[in-house]
Amino acid sequence: MKTTLTPGAVLGVPMWLAMCALAALSCILLLVGLLAVMTLRRTDERDIPQALLGLSHIISAMCGLLPWGKPTPPPALPEAPTTAPEPTAAPTAGPTVVLIREQSAAPVIVPRDLR
Repeated sequence: MKTTLTPGAVLGVPMWLAMCALAALSCILLLVGLLAVMTLRRTDERDIPQALLGLSHIISAMCGLLPWGKPTPPPALPEAPTTAPEPTAAPTAGPTVVLIREQSAAPVIVPRDLR
């Protein structure tokens, strides 16, 4: 099977259709670039990783506009680090028994000896 290329075709596609596809792809790339520049200009330096992650979400969603593109789920946002770890309980020999007196006094915690 031999394919003949007409003078007004690019890879077997009519020239007007190839030009429309090129214009659409150029507009999408221009839109993504413009959005990235505007976002990064207004973003504080500390927030740049989150801004770039947000841009990746937008670009992934815009991939659905392409005929061959499938949007992929972008990575999740990073969790904020905790300020201070919670203190761990000191290891004890066994269960702890709490004694409460009838008199007004502070409760006393006495470890139980398991012999």
